[in-house]
Amino acid sequence: MSTLEIYEKLRKVLDEKIAIEIAEAIEKGLEYYEKMVTKEEFGELKEAVLRLTKAQEKTEEKLNELAEAQKRTEERLGKLEEKMAELAEAQKRTEERLTKLEE
Repeated sequence: MSTLEIYEKLRKVLDEKIAIEIAEAIEKGLEYYEKMVTKEEFGELKEAVLRLTKAQEKTEEKLNELAEAQKRTEERLGKLEEKMAELAEAQKRTEERLTKLEE
């Protein structure tokens, strides 16, 4: 129902100024009511927030797992670098021995 329709109904039984004031107050009340969240909508929002919270927890858990895996990978890479350096040194010594043998 529009403000004009409300005004026209009120005007039949009330003074014009009073009818206008009441119609405007009803319009503002209806606008406020239309902006309100229903219990159903609020329940849906709560469910959505709960699902998002659970998803966030899973994401954080997976992120922690990835961080641990990254840490292990870095440790293994460090050991591999050490072994490579040892192999390079052993290769250098082997080449030096071969050079001496060739002389």
